[in-house]
Amino acid sequence: MHVGDRVRLIHDKEEGIITNFLPNNMIEVEIEDGFRIPVLKQEVALIAAEETIVFRDTKLSNNKNVLPDKIIGEVGFFLAFIPLNEKQLTVNLINNTDIDILFTIGEIKDNNYSGLAAGHLKKKTWQKIDEANLDRFEKWSPLLIQALIFRAGFGSVKEPLIRKMAFGAGTFFKSKMKAPLLDKDAYVFQIDQKIVNIEPDKIKESMFTTNEPVLPPKPKAIEKIILPTQVKKKEIDLHIEKLTPHSDKMNASEMLSLQIDTFEKALDNAIFENIEEIIFIHGIGNGTLRTEIQKRLSKHKNVAYFQDAQKEKFGYGATAAKLK
Repeated sequence: MHVGDRVRLIHDKEEGIITNFLPNNMIEVEIEDGFRIPVLKQEVALIAAEETIVFRDTKLSNNKNVLPDKIIGEVGFFLAFIPLNEKQLTVNLINNTDIDILFTIGEIKDNNYSGLAAGHLKKKTWQKIDEANLDRFEKWSPLLIQALIFRAGFGSVKEPLIRKMAFGAGTFFKSKMKAPLLDKDAYVFQIDQKIVNIEPDKIKESMFTTNEPVLPPKPKAIEKIILPTQVKKKEIDLHIEKLTPHSDKMNASEMLSLQIDTFEKALDNAIFENIEEIIFIHGIGNGTLRTEIQKRLSKHKNVAYFQDAQKEKFGYGATAAKLK
């Protein structure tokens, strides 16, 4: 038995997933609705993955990891953080498509890779990968997800999907929606390109292109994925007249709030895109915006360092941030 295996209680009707091994030959099993119970190892039986395919009856269709008869919710390959309570989240991969996916997922820590899980995610199934603590959100490491589509028999070769995902508060907490397939409240990120047509052939051709990925619930383009070998620089102009045509109706506090919000979103997107350096053009003014930006950059775990940008071009009116 391993953490993540599905089991059934021998003397009861409950089914669940092993989440931990306890002393005295006990294991911890997470059953329906996220409840966890301790049971003796000999009181459970492993459920074969094939069972959900061969025996797709009404009783099983209400349980976790069972293949539904149809795709539920947004179509695609997702990373979903499902709340267990106010502080803890489960980290899940969801394959809400009509094709199988071979995947690996791990953390990037100080330029080193630490694997979390690898496996074969069948169509219209999901897998719990890990747990995360919101109290440590600022210390979360970026995730690296790699995937291949799988189809038995002959077919054309598809490029693997490689996605690095780092999480900033400005993006993460705005991503709450019903998790596809599971229909539970979660913070959801689409790993592959948004797929509109759910026909298998269409999905196979479009799933692993480098088109713009989408962040549910209201999909917005984050621009195409940039791999580490394609790093680039980016400039963001934070002058208020560049951000809104209604600046004449805003007070100083409202202007600063809009500029900081734009700064945070641009920084989050730059991390998603693996951009090496981003320049924020904030102007000189009274120095409030520059001070606030540099304060936030100094505390951000994905910023290697920052400095005044191209003084000959911007003077002291811009800050360049080098991203990890």
